[in-house]
Amino acid sequence: MRALMVIALLTVSCNNDDDSNCIQDLTGELSSEETSFSDTWVLAEIVSDKEMDLTDDNDENPSTDLFNQYTACERDAAYEFKNDRDYAFKQGETQPNCSNKQTSVGTWKLEGSTLTLVSFCNMRIIDIEINTETTSFFIEDNFNFTDVKGNIINSNVKFTYNKVTN
Repeated sequence: MRALMVIALLTVSCNNDDDSNCIQDLTGELSSEETSFSDTWVLAEIVSDKEMDLTDDNDENPSTDLFNQYTACERDAAYEFKNDRDYAFKQGETQPNCSNKQTSVGTWKLEGSTLTLVSFCNMRIIDIEINTETTSFFIEDNFNFTDVKGNIINSNVKFTYNKVTN
């Protein structure tokens, strides 16, 4: 659940049995807003509105900082938004010895605060917030977590991705 939480977003699916019913890839020239957004964005922070302890480290140390409670492989996540409208989401790709590497590819579109991703016949529509310097974007969502004691905690979580200029 933890590794998948990073990319858990609203998904609308099509029937994969008939490609003609699939959501088509996004196409067209990038807008000026999209051109300035096009780059690599790495996961930098995961903050919960409730304190919780997710690590089995023999210390009772609940925190709202979830990012530092995850392993290096789980924290290793990045979006690559390309100028040809392709994108890739990669997790566990740059850290050594990650056994749960994941990559998702598709096409993207940004209109205001709405980021649309199309991948493998699926569309994800994500409300994001971009800071005024266009150096970070934020995604907020609600999740159920199981802490080290087995308690289920429902919390709003904010993910921060920072731009890495190539």
